[in-house]
Amino acid sequence: MSLAEEDEMISAIFVAPSGSLLPSGGGVQVCNQEYLRTLKAAGFLVQTVPFDYDRRLTTRFWSRISPRITPRRQPPQLARLVEEAIERNNAQFVFFSLILFSKLSCHLGRRYPTVHQVFLSHGVESIDFCISQQIRRRAGLKDRLKPPAGRMLGEELLEEAEQRRCIDAVLTLSPLEVEMERWLGTKAVGWVPRTIVEPKLDFRPVNGRVGCVSTLDHPPNLDGLTRLFEELAGTDDRTLRFRLVGRPSETGRRLAQIFPFVEYVGALDDDALRLEAVTWCCFVHPFFVYAKGCSTKLAAGLGWGLPIATTEYGARGYQWDASVLPLARTPAELALAVIERSRGERFQSFQQQTLGIVAQTPSLETVAQKVRQFLLDI
Repeated sequence: MSLAEEDEMISAIFVAPSGSLLPSGGGVQVCNQEYLRTLKAAGFLVQTVPFDYDRRLTTRFWSRISPRITPRRQPPQLARLVEEAIERNNAQFVFFSLILFSKLSCHLGRRYPTVHQVFLSHGVESIDFCISQQIRRRAGLKDRLKPPAGRMLGEELLEEAEQRRCIDAVLTLSPLEVEMERWLGTKAVGWVPRTIVEPKLDFRPVNGRVGCVSTLDHPPNLDGLTRLFEELAGTDDRTLRFRLVGRPSETGRRLAQIFPFVEYVGALDDDALRLEAVTWCCFVHPFFVYAKGCSTKLAAGLGWGLPIATTEYGARGYQWDASVLPLARTPAELALAVIERSRGERFQSFQQQTLGIVAQTPSLETVAQKVRQFLLDI
C-alpha cells in the first residue's frame, strides 16, 4: 500500500514550463515525471500548473542586448495562474520545478504565508556554465567574450541565491547539489535518489556492439564522448561498433565521420530505442566532469539490465556501490571497461553487476517516505 493510501493526502500544485511536463523526452522531462511520481507516492495530491515563457518582442530584445545564463522570461500572467491554483486547490505546498522566479516566490510568500514553497531543482545552472567555459579553455578556444561570460556567471550566482531567499526548501538530484544549495543559502535541502522504473529487456546482444544515449549539444556530454572516442581510437580493437543515439544530428554525424567505429543512429523514440538497445552488449555513459543534476539516461540502461560502463561522475545521483560495479575515473579506464564489456560471450557476467546495483537501488516507496518526512519537517 502506498503512502498516498495510508496517510491523509496533502494538496499541492506543481508549477513548471509546459514543455518540461511532456510524458517523454530528454532529461528535463524524465526528471519532472520522476518528481511527480515521487510526490504522488508520498501522499501529495498534485495539480500541475503549466506555463509558457514570456516571448514578447521586448523581452526577446533585452535578452539579446543583455544575455543571461537563465533569461528572465516570467510570463506576466504567471502570478495570477499560481494564485488561482492555490486558492482553487486549497494548496498547502507549491512546487516549482526546473525554473524559479525570485520576485514571484517573494510575492507568494507575502500573500500566502502558510503555504510552503519548494523548488524541485534540475541542477544549479551556474555549474554547467562554468564547466562549459572550462571545456572551451581545455580545447584551446580563445573566447573573445570572456568578460561578458564572467559577468553572466556572477549575475547567475547572485540570482540563484536570490531565488532561494523566499522559499522554504529545495529538493535536489545529487549529493553534490545539496552542498551547492547550502552554499547558496537554502534554508532546507534534501536529496532525492534515482529510482528504476524501466522494465528489463530480452537481449540479443551483437558481439562488439555497445551503445550510448546522449544530448549531443550539452557540453559535458559532448566532452565525455569526445574524450572517450579519442581513447578508443588509440586501441587496436577492430570489432567495436559504438551505436550513438541522440540529437542534434549534425553533431552525431560529425562524430561518426571523425571516428570510424562510431555509428550514428539518430534520435529514437522510446519504443525504437528499446529495439535498438536489445542488440547492445553494453550501455556506455561517459562523463568526466561533475555536471549539474543527475544522469537520468543511466536509469534506463540499469532498468533494461544492460552491462554498464560509466564513471564516478556519470553515476552521480544514484546510490552506487562501486564494489558491485566499478566506476572509471579516467578516459583510459573507461575505454578499457567499454572494450571488456563489448564481448558478447561475457554479457551475462557483466550483467550481474548491473542487477546488483538495481537490487540496491531504493524503491519508489522508500524514496517517497524520505521525501514526505523531509517536506513535513520544514
